[in-house]
Amino acid sequence: MHLLLTLGSFCFCLSPDKAFEAWCKKNDIYSSRISCRTTGASIGGRGLFTDHDVREGEVLATIPARLLLTSNDKALWAGEIAAKAKVAEPVIAEWVSTWSGGFSEDLEAMGALGEGARRQVGVKLEKRRKQFEGAKVLYGLERDDWAMYNMIWSRACYLGPQWKNEIGIIPFFDMLNHTPKENVRLSSLGDAMRGFEGALKPADLDEKDMLIIAKEDIAKDSELLTCYLNEGKADSKEDRDELAARRMVVWGF
Repeated sequence: MHLLLTLGSFCFCLSPDKAFEAWCKKNDIYSSRISCRTTGASIGGRGLFTDHDVREGEVLATIPARLLLTSNDKALWAGEIAAKAKVAEPVIAEWVSTWSGGFSEDLEAMGALGEGARRQVGVKLEKRRKQFEGAKVLYGLERDDWAMYNMIWSRACYLGPQWKNEIGIIPFFDMLNHTPKENVRLSSLGDAMRGFEGALKPADLDEKDMLIIAKEDIAKDSELLTCYLNEGKADSKEDRDELAARRMVVWGF
């Protein structure tokens, strides 16, 4: 679907990718020649790509802290974030409205999984549902919020010491696709400057603003990739089953 933006007497019809980039620019998300592309070259069909050769350590984007949806509830954090998303101010609600509208639980998709992994999927889903029931009571969620609740699980990450290790969803960063080996890392400005206490921080940035930083040299037109899960080693069959089940429950069927 294309989005219409009106400016004075002019009307511009933007593709979803260009509309996303315009939203970022309007809300002070700075990115260093990074473009959103819907393409078969993306491992997810749509992602963020660099328009230039990148050097390790380069700051690729800064995201204002005011745009994040966060929680310090260690048990029901997804419920708190979902509740905040439902009543967010218009600029954040505009971002939330672009989230995928569904969470598939098609059990046929589990056919490729072994019996052990399928069993673990069932256990993990039941635990997730119990957490959702608790979040409904505590944060006033509705049954229809189940899809958003699961979408939050697939997008959230720890924000680091500067945020007292709160969990949150970060616009722009949440557009990155996931692989076992990431080529960028996430850090708040304050955490990135630790050890450089005498240095001057940019005047227009807050220490809680988030940075996306290249972990390695990245060639032009390469996709920027992250990995939210600390997957560890999966040497045994039980470990591999657990990892397969965890991926299935986090990102859907």
